[in-house]
Amino acid sequence: MERRDFVKASAIIGAAAALPRFSYAQIKGSDRIKVGLIGCGGRGTGATCNMIEADQNVKIVAMADLFADKLPNAKKKIKEFCDKKYKAQSDEIFDPSKVKTFSGWDCCEQLLKEDVDLVIEATPPVFRTPHFAQIVAAGKHAFLEKPACVDITQAREMMELSKKAKEKGMCIVTGNQRRSSAAYQDVIKRIHDGEIGEILAAQCYWNGAYYVGGYKGWEDLGFDSTEYQIRKWGAFIWTSGDQIVEQHVHNLDVIMWALGDNRFPVEVRAWGGRSADADLPAPQYGDRFTHCVVDYDFGEGVRLMSSCSQERKTSGEVGERVVGSKATLVTSGGRCKFVDRKGKTIYVNTQEIVNPYVAEHKFLLDAIRNGRRVNTMDALLGSNLIAIAGRMSAFSGKKFKYGWMLAKSQESFAPKEWKFGKRAVSVPVPGKYELV
Repeated sequence: MERRDFVKASAIIGAAAALPRFSYAQIKGSDRIKVGLIGCGGRGTGATCNMIEADQNVKIVAMADLFADKLPNAKKKIKEFCDKKYKAQSDEIFDPSKVKTFSGWDCCEQLLKEDVDLVIEATPPVFRTPHFAQIVAAGKHAFLEKPACVDITQAREMMELSKKAKEKGMCIVTGNQRRSSAAYQDVIKRIHDGEIGEILAAQCYWNGAYYVGGYKGWEDLGFDSTEYQIRKWGAFIWTSGDQIVEQHVHNLDVIMWALGDNRFPVEVRAWGGRSADADLPAPQYGDRFTHCVVDYDFGEGVRLMSSCSQERKTSGEVGERVVGSKATLVTSGGRCKFVDRKGKTIYVNTQEIVNPYVAEHKFLLDAIRNGRRVNTMDALLGSNLIAIAGRMSAFSGKKFKYGWMLAKSQESFAPKEWKFGKRAVSVPVPGKYELV
């Protein structure tokens, strides 16, 4: 072999060795991909079962959670799922007696020292950024639940981490699962192909007749206890980012997707608050808003009106509308259709509905097995950022330029030191809450 060929070959081998396992189909497709789960609550347990349903040629080898008491129930549910659906392979996929478990503040770090190829990160949102930093440093493929972050400070860090993940050849898929829905993929492509004409306006909704975080338990810890707030993370701003960031981001993501993912608001103006329901007093049931409406001005006459609420005994609505010069996209319950100006249906997606929670994992695992580099983090961050902007405007009651938030805002919710302690709770008051 001539020297120049040797140098070229050595460079290729060296680069491949630095990539995550399974990159470029380094390992036979029949080998099981070893999976570690970080965050053993309902969504982490559910995501693990979704991944197993997507590809039974995986093996859950490690589990981690801040709270050790979360682990037994998560093990039980995953094992029951495997036994029910894949009895013959159950122990190969998940054998509770052989799964290594970790708890405490360093549980993510400890899990990443194990022989895992792929990590599921499904902790409360405020932990997503510090954990992703560790995952990228370890060079592991990853599925990360939404949202990507809770504030602009974390968003900036996630942008840099996403770049590093791409440089390392890591496969990263995020939990904005509507993008894995065949029905949504079909209608969004049709929009991009001009089927509904020029986009004139949009609306999106996640209005629920329930309140997340209204359950009982752990009151003896004290409502100002960070442990209490983490255990009831959905009800607190610093742990969840509020409902617009944690939940409504799904609907905002559909609109951003329809707009092409490269168009952002010029100005943001929002209104919101927290119901004075005596059954859900703050701080016991958190400090986040229970309702929020945002007017996003995208310029050139295009506006997005977004609405999210969690108000018990109210009318619920979840869906999106994209208004075009020729027709309007209307979605509800995963069903997608186009209607004309008179409301007459002119196109309905009739594809069989495949669970997008499963499809997103299949997309990730197929990419890993076939050596394709995929990274959906940037798209999620775009939607995450406009959700953060909406929340900031609702809390403050102020209209501001979106560019100001990107360039100037220093809002940060994460603690400087990750440990249990006390954290004061107060509901933001529009007109008094200061933009930083």
